Amino acid sequence: MVKDKLTIGMLFPFRNTHKLLTQLCDKHPVEFVYTPYLETNELRSSRGLNFGKNTKKISEPEIDGDFTEIWRTCDAVVGMDLPSNPQSLFPNLKWFQGVSAGYDHIDTAALREMGVIQTNARGISSPAIAEFVFARLLQVWKELRLLDSQQAEMLWKVRFGSEAIGKTIGIVGLGSIGRAIATRARAFGMTTLAVRKTATAGSQDEDVDVLYELKDLEEMIHQSDVVVMAAPATEETKEMFDEKMFRIMRKGAIFCNVARGMHVVEDALVRSLNSGHLAAAILDVTRVEPLPIDDPIWSAPNMYLSPHCSVSFDNYEKNAVELVIENAELFLAGKSLTNVVS
Repeated sequence: MVKDKLTIGMLFPFRNTHKLLTQLCDKHPVEFVYTPYLETNELRSSRGLNFGKNTKKISEPEIDGDFTEIWRTCDAVVGMDLPSNPQSLFPNLKWFQGVSAGYDHIDTAALREMGVIQTNARGISSPAIAEFVFARLLQVWKELRLLDSQQAEMLWKVRFGSEAIGKTIGIVGLGSIGRAIATRARAFGMTTLAVRKTATAGSQDEDVDVLYELKDLEEMIHQSDVVVMAAPATEETKEMFDEKMFRIMRKGAIFCNVARGMHVVEDALVRSLNSGHLAAAILDVTRVEPLPIDDPIWSAPNMYLSPHCSVSFDNYEKNAVELVIENAELFLAGKSLTNVVS
C-alpha cells in the first residue's frame, strides 16, 4: 500500500543538513521530529556483544517524557541507537533507518517481531575505512612509528621499510567495506583474496583475484601477508579469530580488524603478538569500548590501536541524509528500500 504521509523521528543529531531535509518536506508530505537519543560507547558496545539486548543492565539515557509521546506517532525512526523495549516506545513504527553500517547493537529481533523494515547505512563510509586501513598498513610497512620517534629524539638513523607491491591481502567479508579495501589493494599492486559467505565453488568476482567459500577461510588466511576482518557481526563470525586462526596465519603477517570486536579472541591475539608470530595488529574496534585501562591490548607489541574512529566525517552526514531521503521517497512510493537488513 502506498503511504501518503510519513512522520520520521530523528534520533541522530544531524547538524548541517537541514536544507536537504526541508527540500524533501517541500516535495513530499513528510514531517521530521527531532528527539535526540545517543547511547554511551559502553552501552553500545555491550549491546553489540548481545545482538542489541542490554543484558548487562547498563544505564540507558534518560528519555524525555515529551519524546515518548512523539515517538508513539512515528512511522519511521532514523538513529544510531535504538532504546530497549521498542515495541512499547514506537507502537506505530514501520521503518528503522540506521546511520551506521553495523547493526549488531540494534535489537533486530525485536524489530522483526514488530514487522519493521530495518535498513542500515552500508557503503557511506566504506572509502574512508579503506583509506584508514591502508594508512595503518603503510605506517607498519614504512616504519613510520619508528621514524617519528627518532625525529622526537633528534636521532638520524636510516631505517628502510618494505613495499606493498607483491604482498597478498586476504579480506574476510566482501561487502561494501571489503570491496573498497580490495580495489585499493589492487592499486598498490597486491594480490587480492577474499572470503564471502555467499560464494560457492568456482565463484569469481571482478575486484579480487581469488574468491573463497567460507569453508576455505583457513586456506585463504594462510596465504595472506595481511588479513583484514570486514564482515558483519553474526553468530557465525563471533570469535572467528581465535588461537587456532592466529596460529594458521603466516609468521610475520599483519591482522587488521575494522569490523567488530566480537570477531576476535583478544587474549589469543595478544599472545600471538607477544610471541612474535604476528608482525603487527591493527584494531579499530575492541570487544569492550572504551577499552579498560588495564587491558593488555594497550601494551601489546606492535599494536596499532584506535578508538573506533576509522570513519571520516567529511561527507558522512551528507551521505547519511541523502540515504534517508532516498529511502523516504521509496517508502512513500511503496517500493523496496535500499540497504534492507535481512
